[in-house]
Amino acid sequence: MTPTELVPLGEVFRILQRLAVLKGGTLPELSETVYTGDGRAIGYVSDIFGKIDSFYIVVRLTSDDVEVKLGERLYLKGKTGLPSNLVTS
Repeated sequence: MTPTELVPLGEVFRILQRLAVLKGGTLPELSETVYTGDGRAIGYVSDIFGKIDSFYIVVRLTSDDVEVKLGERLYLKGKTGLPSNLVTS
C-alpha cells in the first residue's frame, strides 16, 4: 500500500490497554481497518462517540505487539469515510 492510498483518520488522543482513542478527522464506518502511516494494518474502528462536529474514534488494536504513540496519526485505506466538515446532522 502506498501512502497516497491512505486517508487521515485522526490523531491518537488516549491509549488504554489495547484501545487507542483518536480525535476524529474523517468519519469512518464501524469495523473499518486502521493503518499506520507506513501502511501497516494495526486494528479496526470499534466505536465512534461525541458531537457530530467534534467526535472521537475508538480503535481496537489487533495485537499486543502493536504500539501507537500520543499524537500519532492513523489512517484509513482509500476514500472510505467522510471528512468531518462534510457530515450533516
